[in-house]
Amino acid sequence: MAPSPRRLLFLLLAIAAAAAALPAAILAAENSNSNTAVAEALVQLKKSFTNSSSLSSWLITDTDGDKSPCAPGSHEWHGVVCAGGEVTGLRLSGLELGGTIDVDALSSFPRLRSVSFAGNNFSGPLPAFHQLKALKSMYLSDNDFSGAIPDGFFGNLGHLKKLWLDGNRLNGSIPVSITQATSLLELHLDGNALTGELPPAPPPSLKSINVTNNDLEGVVPEAFRKFDASRFAGNQYLCYVPTDAKPCKREQPAAAAGSPSSSRAVTVLATLLVSVVVMVIILCACSGDGGEPAGSSRARSLDDKEEEKPPVYMAKQATPQRRSASWLGRRIGSSGFGHRRAASAAKVDDLSSRSGGDLVMVNNSKGTFGLADLMKAAAEVIGSGGGGGLGSSSSYKAVMASGVAVVVKRARDMNRAPRDAFEAEMRRLGAARHGNLLPPLAYHYRSDEKLIVHEYIPKGSLLYVLHGDRGMDYAALADWPARLKVAAGIARGAAFLHAEFPDHEVPHGNLKSANVLLAPDFEPLLADYGYSSLINHDAQSSSSMFARRAPECVAGHPVTAKADVYCLGVVLLELLTGKFPAQYLQNAKGGTDLVMWATSAMADGFERDLLDPALMARWKFAANDMVRLVHVAVGCVEADPEKRPDMKEAAARVEEVVAAALATVRERQEETGGGEDPAGRSSSHAAYVRAASIQRLTSVGERSARRDSDDFSYGIS
Repeated sequence: MAPSPRRLLFLLLAIAAAAAALPAAILAAENSNSNTAVAEALVQLKKSFTNSSSLSSWLITDTDGDKSPCAPGSHEWHGVVCAGGEVTGLRLSGLELGGTIDVDALSSFPRLRSVSFAGNNFSGPLPAFHQLKALKSMYLSDNDFSGAIPDGFFGNLGHLKKLWLDGNRLNGSIPVSITQATSLLELHLDGNALTGELPPAPPPSLKSINVTNNDLEGVVPEAFRKFDASRFAGNQYLCYVPTDAKPCKREQPAAAAGSPSSSRAVTVLATLLVSVVVMVIILCACSGDGGEPAGSSRARSLDDKEEEKPPVYMAKQATPQRRSASWLGRRIGSSGFGHRRAASAAKVDDLSSRSGGDLVMVNNSKGTFGLADLMKAAAEVIGSGGGGGLGSSSSYKAVMASGVAVVVKRARDMNRAPRDAFEAEMRRLGAARHGNLLPPLAYHYRSDEKLIVHEYIPKGSLLYVLHGDRGMDYAALADWPARLKVAAGIARGAAFLHAEFPDHEVPHGNLKSANVLLAPDFEPLLADYGYSSLINHDAQSSSSMFARRAPECVAGHPVTAKADVYCLGVVLLELLTGKFPAQYLQNAKGGTDLVMWATSAMADGFERDLLDPALMARWKFAANDMVRLVHVAVGCVEADPEKRPDMKEAAARVEEVVAAALATVRERQEETGGGEDPAGRSSSHAAYVRAASIQRLTSVGERSARRDSDDFSYGIS
């Protein structure tokens, strides 16, 4: 009997439903397998590490089941960054990991865009990251990678924007294939052992490069000279601009011993030596009938030559025409600097072998140089008068033939300490190593004035960026993560100074935004620190030291380390409000009394009224964290120094707020899908600085990119 139409219809519907359900079941199974594969790939990656106890959260648990590490409800996998349910980044900096990096495991994440393994203990050849064609950021700084960068390393990295390989032991030349990384914006290769010449041209999009402290040679190609000369310093045979003062090629090694050419050379030299000996004997025999002892005329002629050729020091001082050759001598000549006796100048020359001329080097991170190098340098006045921490002083920027740019400060009020104490103190200050300090490089001592030399920082001071022409750098600093980076760096640097110089009456002594210089990545560098014990303490000189304007000092009490804490509070308020502090001015009207304003606003519960409108316009969601930092700052500017925290505690409070604030920013990013700008309308430059700020602050213990330090810890001991 044929089935009824109704039964046939039911059968057809059942078949259709089963057919429709089959793809969904297959898709669910595929998703389950995919989720498991992601977790297994992370576990596989962990197995390639040694000392991986910091990744104890990287495990597959029964409660997670087949959930992806990026799925809602899954437990947190430390350092794994997710977006859209997929792994997009790994932030594993400063975890003391070792072993190898399993690139095959990383290839399991098709949307992986950023990896950070900086500040670990990985060694051996550079991993094959060039297989990860979608990568945009690669941070491998401060490890122990060695060997050459493969020739084809950059061939597949067309999307790569940031590459940080500084602080390793890489050697060989920089591959020409680097030009194929057409999207590359940042390249950091400093602090390695790279050799050879630079490629003919940089990648077309490159905005920042650092190849300092390698073993490169040759002349910097014209296409690279759009970058500052300081980006190429620390390479003995690499010339930014060719000059007679510096070789641009290392000498070829002499022929090997035993080779035919070496044998011929030895034969020729031996013949010449025998001839010279014979001639000397003949001359001695012939000179017996003269009225002058043998050799005396030669001695006199040598003395004449010494008198005819003045010492180098005097010769340089006597070149008055070209500004680039005489700016230093002419400026200082009025105090007798350029008119010493020849004997004194000769004594200066005698010091050159150990102190770079009559400049005494206290930090050789930018190489060794002397007064002659400064006098030949192109120079310009960049400041005069108020001293900025050195009493009455003037400042000059000088770019030496080596390409190294420095600032030379002439200080007339550094006469408090005797010479031996002054020199000992300068050696201590120059030896300070921290990623947020700008140590002095050299000094010149005279009884009536001193020269202090430190590295030139092109971006300038925090004071200028906040209150100057308000250009692109100000727009970048209008981002909350960038200001957090500056606040944290200042606090860390100050805490280090207080730990390093506990015997100083006030370890910094002049902490203010004019003495906070900003590196290219907006890392703050504290300058002009530690000079309080060297500056005269008369009324005029003391007033130039900002620490001596703390309330207790104004009231006549001695300056103490708590005065530095007061200064830190003022700088934090300046960062939060965007206002110029009236506290910086002496006997002049202007600015805003930030201490009174903030104290009053906090007492009345109106802290949000203090916040910089430039921040609030785009970072209103972070206002609670800004208010927390206001409370820290107000605690630092308490009128009673006994109620202020010490610097270590103040820095710890800043660090705590910064960590919480960055967590808020990351949560906002996740809420907006990870790829959106949490601020809404930032410029590309501001977004670039923000990303770098978050990257550098995510791990408090991450080491600095500045390679002129032996201790890159930002941590507070």
